[in-house]
Amino acid sequence: MFARVGAAVGLIVLCAISILRVARPPSPVAATAPDTVFSAERALHHVEQIAQRPHPMGTADHDRVRDYIIAQLTALGIRPQIQSATAVGTRYQGAGRVQNILAWMPGSDAKGKAVLLMVHYDGVGAGPAASDDGAGCAALLETLRALRSRKKPLMHDVIALFTDGEEAGLLGAAAFVREHPWAKDVAIALNFEARGTSGRSYMFETGPGNQDAVSALRAARDVTAGSVFTTIYRALPNDTDLSEYAVLGLPALNFAFADGVERYHTSRDDVAHLNLGSLQHHGLQMLALTETLANGALPRQTTGDAVFFDLPLLGMVVYPTWLALPLAIVALVLAVIVVAPTRRSIVPGVVTTLVAVTISGVLARFVNLGGAARWSGVYAATLMLAVLAVNAAIYFAAKRRWPELHAGVLVVWLILALATSAIAPGASYLFTWPLLFALVAARSRNPVAEWVAAAVTLILLAGLVFSVTAVMLGVAGLGAIVLAVFTSLIAWLLAPLLDAVVGNARWAGAGWLAGAAVVVGLIGLLTVKQNADHPIRTALVYTENADSTDAWLGAYGRQDAWARLAIGGTISGPEWTSRLGQAPTKLIGRQVPRAPLDAPAATLVRDTIINGARRVVLRVNAPPGSMSLMMRATGAPVLTSSIDGRIVDTTRYRHHSPTWTMEYWAVPDSGAIVALSIPQGSHVDFDLAAWRPGIPTLPGVTIPARPPNVVPTQDGDVSITYRRTRF
Repeated sequence: MFARVGAAVGLIVLCAISILRVARPPSPVAATAPDTVFSAERALHHVEQIAQRPHPMGTADHDRVRDYIIAQLTALGIRPQIQSATAVGTRYQGAGRVQNILAWMPGSDAKGKAVLLMVHYDGVGAGPAASDDGAGCAALLETLRALRSRKKPLMHDVIALFTDGEEAGLLGAAAFVREHPWAKDVAIALNFEARGTSGRSYMFETGPGNQDAVSALRAARDVTAGSVFTTIYRALPNDTDLSEYAVLGLPALNFAFADGVERYHTSRDDVAHLNLGSLQHHGLQMLALTETLANGALPRQTTGDAVFFDLPLLGMVVYPTWLALPLAIVALVLAVIVVAPTRRSIVPGVVTTLVAVTISGVLARFVNLGGAARWSGVYAATLMLAVLAVNAAIYFAAKRRWPELHAGVLVVWLILALATSAIAPGASYLFTWPLLFALVAARSRNPVAEWVAAAVTLILLAGLVFSVTAVMLGVAGLGAIVLAVFTSLIAWLLAPLLDAVVGNARWAGAGWLAGAAVVVGLIGLLTVKQNADHPIRTALVYTENADSTDAWLGAYGRQDAWARLAIGGTISGPEWTSRLGQAPTKLIGRQVPRAPLDAPAATLVRDTIINGARRVVLRVNAPPGSMSLMMRATGAPVLTSSIDGRIVDTTRYRHHSPTWTMEYWAVPDSGAIVALSIPQGSHVDFDLAAWRPGIPTLPGVTIPARPPNVVPTQDGDVSITYRRTRF
């Protein structure tokens, strides 16, 4: 009895270690630490200045943050410069007048290449952006300070780039890569981001041929990284500034912390909610890698991609992707040796395992938690226990008829190892290494070997599954399915050890597990609540049509109780309200009295025929106080276009719209020049929507204050003035 309890505790401890090592950031270093050390407490002073208020492009606070960073660089003895340019994004339909901040810290080898450190200093309109990306800016300033404090300079140059307009569509990065002369001097880039307010700073994306770059991570020691993240991220429609840098085809590493995603792009992304440990983890990696890379050979050697992951004590394990398949073949040979004596049980074991995994995934498909529950480790544990209960029952029923089920389990894992090694080698280590150790344990039937296999499996997978579910995807939809499927696979792989733990328990302990799931679920119901730290997101919109007397107050998308009360209506707005943003979605709300507000304008500069097409050149102006100007051309297909003389390149767009749309941020007082080529003889209807922060005072309309658990999100509450002009 005591042995079984001890074994159960041992498995729980292994899971806890695995989860804590991917969830808990390092402790922050005090401001009293030596000058050459990165201190999160010192860096926090920068965050406090940067994150005083929201600072999106086109606002006075944006310029305040720009001036603060320039002053800090100057105080460090590094001469900053501003790249002021019109940027046209190549991933999204966005443009704007950016002000990138750059600083060059020379190394002892004046003829060498440089290491690029990249963060962004703009934020969204809803919140002060303490984490995204005030933490990145502070980490870069503190890193530069630590490097300047060292007596011996680095061998190679370091370029510090604080990009502008990342939130507007990676605009600053696009301008740097396209136009700045320093871009050609870059050998490798490190980018630092945030998708939450807490957690460890994951290295989740790389440039091409990443084996050499990820090998440098060993210098940072306390790293959380895995080639599975890179493999998945390359397939996702997500971007950071590194996506614009990618056109250079150079090595790169991308870092971000992502826990506390409920506060991402809200007013709760503030200093109070920024985890100092997350800031420390940013800085530890930034400083260590900068030293390693800038003191090493530049440019870096050309390599292929790697399979990589981190382990306790060992640190980073890195090997070329071509080695993934031979390792899987080794597993194949071992599997033949191990399962051959029990070949009659292979098919029942394979079928039972696949049935159990499928049932687990199907059940999880119906789990779709929202709000704070979606990101709760308590509810993740509830689902895990429920899945274990189902699998225990299936295991008990199947084993009564086929005692040697484990041979089939090993074959299922072998198939997964071979498939991932051939198709997605970056993810192959998730299956190959647990399988190799499980095969050795199955061959030896030694309890020590079984525990080693369990340790390898749980250290590699338990924390990963937790981070994917509770941090990245949530306990809903795909996140819940991933949790359920991997829980089932792990349980079946470790079945011999789990069998010893449950002993002769009825239905292999399924009842105990189900009861535990109920208890943990009840704890979740009592403790996990939507509150000020786990808020509800809202954003109100006031809009008026400058071509009529129409004005509306409403919101896009689903509305919470406070938003419904504030808006006071649920009517679908007129058709023109679908032309205010990127998505053609009508506003939901009610008609209200006008403010009124100044309207945007478009005037004809030139109308010519070039190469058989009509080229319409317009000057567009935004009213004072506007953050951005949404432009849309309908009535004729747009063949080519340019913004302020920069060609609009649509070949790398994430999403292609059937109509020409472009959001221009920080429109200059002199306006922006937009040139459209359309078929000869056709006309164009040109829509303009000027966005500015806040809701004006509306006659007879009272908007109640938000309760503590309701916060503005993304652009925050905005006012939009719409106008259409035909050319």
